[in-house]
Amino acid sequence: MTPIFANRVLLPPGRKAADAVSEAILKCINENTISALVPSAKGESLGNKYESAIDVTIPCQIESGLIVCTSGSTGNPKAVEISSQSLISATNLVNKRFTETASWLLAINPAFIGGAMVIARAIAQEQKWEYGLDDNAKFSPEIFAGIAQTFIAKQGRVRTSLVAAQLAALVAQEKIDLLTKFDAILVGGGQISPDLFNDLKNQGVNLIRTYGMTETCGGIVWDGLALENVQIRIENPSHNGAGIISIKSPSNATCYHGDSQGVKNLNEKTFNQGWVITQDIGSFENATLKVIGRTDDIVISGGVNISVHAVENVLRDQIGIEDAVVFAIPDKTWGTIIAAVVVGNADEMKLQDAVERELGSAAKPRIIKFAHELPLLPNGKIDVDSLK
Repeated sequence: MTPIFANRVLLPPGRKAADAVSEAILKCINENTISALVPSAKGESLGNKYESAIDVTIPCQIESGLIVCTSGSTGNPKAVEISSQSLISATNLVNKRFTETASWLLAINPAFIGGAMVIARAIAQEQKWEYGLDDNAKFSPEIFAGIAQTFIAKQGRVRTSLVAAQLAALVAQEKIDLLTKFDAILVGGGQISPDLFNDLKNQGVNLIRTYGMTETCGGIVWDGLALENVQIRIENPSHNGAGIISIKSPSNATCYHGDSQGVKNLNEKTFNQGWVITQDIGSFENATLKVIGRTDDIVISGGVNISVHAVENVLRDQIGIEDAVVFAIPDKTWGTIIAAVVVGNADEMKLQDAVERELGSAAKPRIIKFAHELPLLPNGKIDVDSLK
């Protein structure tokens, strides 16, 4: 079989990147091409971690489609080969959940799967999409709100996809009235607190919590329930039913791109007879999938297993806290201690006490720093490494 190679598509910041992704999606579907999407900070420089994850001199396993990088929020980014058929299936899974077509407002960097899928959903139904970021592909609540008002007034029915940090920023800027004007808002990239979710729903926001990843071509679980033709299973569940989440979906990616032994090992570990074996831990509660955290989300402090994700949820539920990120740092006495960076105004000791009450003494953040905002990666997720 003749080797098939990807075309490298360097994506500059701003609207031009979204246009390039739109063109790449159309070409992979209509012309059987493979486009490797490469985010670039300046547009002309390839000296970034995403470019190093993609080697277009290596043959692809797919015959047409996209190569999309993971965010690298939990390590070096990986390049994921997504076939045209998986891309089409992913758009169908979402679009079929709505009885009416709609336009889409892009709020996530299109170089990553969350943003690319917004464009793909609009293309699949021949609907409009609009760019909702600033000129540097950064999310600004003010800019997003201004574009959204105009776009909704013009198009009528508009949907959007946000990550949890973006939703929190809009709520902090008191943009809830705007949120109610969207036909639907898909929220991924981390969990939001049940209190915030219920509050927004009660105020008329059609909020849908999604779970998915680049390897599944976006969100394939909505509010804990798998989309049509998607199967979820828990691998080797413990006595409480928790275990590794595995996903079988028509939208699943084919493999990670590369020919190194490391990539080969990752492919054997992740892709297995149509299933994607994730790094996430979850369980079923009344047939609803509950995502507990990642395998690397569990840290040991003083001999006790702690989920940093659980600590984040407790902090975010406290009065005065807009957002929080939690991580482990080395400590001579405990081996590892919990540290947190929070956005908001609250008493440090009260925050520590709240975590201790809910999760125990070992989970209490020994260090809490306050910030005006949390640094974000290009796809809108929190840049934990820079905080560490």
